[in-house]
Amino acid sequence: MRIALINPKGTIFSNNKEMSTFLEKTISMDSFRHFWSAPCLGLLTIAAYFPDNWDVDYIDEVYREIDFNLHYDFICISAMTIQANRAYQIAEKFRKKSVLTVIGGIHCTLLPNEAGKYVDVVLAGEGEVLFPKFLEDYRKGRVKKLYQSTSKDPFDLKNCIMPRYDLIKYYDYPIVNVYTTRGCPRKCNFCCASNVYGVKYRRKSNEQILKEIDEIVKLYPDKLILFADDNFFVLRNETKLFLNELREKNIRWIAQTDITISNDESLLKLMYQSGCQWIVIGLESISEKSLQTIEAINFKQKHLNKYKEDIQKIQSYGINIYGTFIVGLDEDGSDIFEHTAQFILDAKLYGVNITVPTPLPGTKLRQQMEAEKRIISYDWSDYTLWDVVIRPKHMNKSELEIGLLNLYKKISNKHNSDKRLKSLLNDIRQRKKLEKGVD
Repeated sequence: MRIALINPKGTIFSNNKEMSTFLEKTISMDSFRHFWSAPCLGLLTIAAYFPDNWDVDYIDEVYREIDFNLHYDFICISAMTIQANRAYQIAEKFRKKSVLTVIGGIHCTLLPNEAGKYVDVVLAGEGEVLFPKFLEDYRKGRVKKLYQSTSKDPFDLKNCIMPRYDLIKYYDYPIVNVYTTRGCPRKCNFCCASNVYGVKYRRKSNEQILKEIDEIVKLYPDKLILFADDNFFVLRNETKLFLNELREKNIRWIAQTDITISNDESLLKLMYQSGCQWIVIGLESISEKSLQTIEAINFKQKHLNKYKEDIQKIQSYGINIYGTFIVGLDEDGSDIFEHTAQFILDAKLYGVNITVPTPLPGTKLRQQMEAEKRIISYDWSDYTLWDVVIRPKHMNKSELEIGLLNLYKKISNKHNSDKRLKSLLNDIRQRKKLEKGVD
């Protein structure tokens, strides 16, 4: 048997030429490019379920073109929303050659009926649950059109199988990713994580995670490792035990988290000692009213008045922060761009990713925008997070686009970039002095 696992191309930056050109050439966006330049972990995971004697071909379109003339018994595609159109094009080409096409991933999990129009088989849910069922049916010649699971019956991550990291040996990925948890109770209106993975956190054991780290280090020494969880440090006690073990591995890693890690100095110390380079924190907005509109529990709004203090505390440990923001929310006026820029400069953030409200499938934001008839594009290729696909409430589309670009230009100019870099380097030097002689 010969199988192709395909990660389709998707727009990394905006479809707007001026915005895309600027972001691609901006040095301060290098970390973001690295963050999104990682293998498709879903495909590597399902690959581990194939029999050893099957020929499995992993194809990442960002790095390698698909040869549609090669014979495959079936293909598996994984796609996020921005990749959906390309995924359907790929499936169409293979179906014309009578090749069975299978699709999984977040987009088809949320829109299985849409995906079913373009492929033979849809896996709408967690691959560890659904893919073995599909393989069994395939062997018996009774493949179904739809395999579906729900967050009401979540997969126990203690039963996770080791992803096939060996399949990416011919790819020059700057980052190799690992996930340790699933689930989120926050229910932000622009995110679908709690709908797809449930509101309770599930976690692999430390032993499982360390084995995956060892496998990656063995295959790809010196690679930067991304813990691809929505919030890596939620289960604090288990994470501290893990980081204590990780100190012996001599690796470099990055992760996503929330601002409350600033309150835990023992955690920050372990993060620095175990090789943390930088973290992504979803700050979302510097407007109290805007934060109130995006969360059910107002978690971020409650911490807003300490954002700068908490950022300084974390970065004083030599841990850089990549802050993410959304501008153009329903409580945002045209002054949001200047206020956000000034906050970023005052806080001396390592890096930023600033986007616009995007009503992705499965989110409360999409429900709201559809009810208010404010969606202006239903073309998934526009859902880059930088392209405006809704009618903003207190500005027009052009004002939001121009405001976003000017915001990036202001924080990215040489003077402001050099100023932030100087501050960050000073933090790292001070931390190294404090940590000198610590085992």
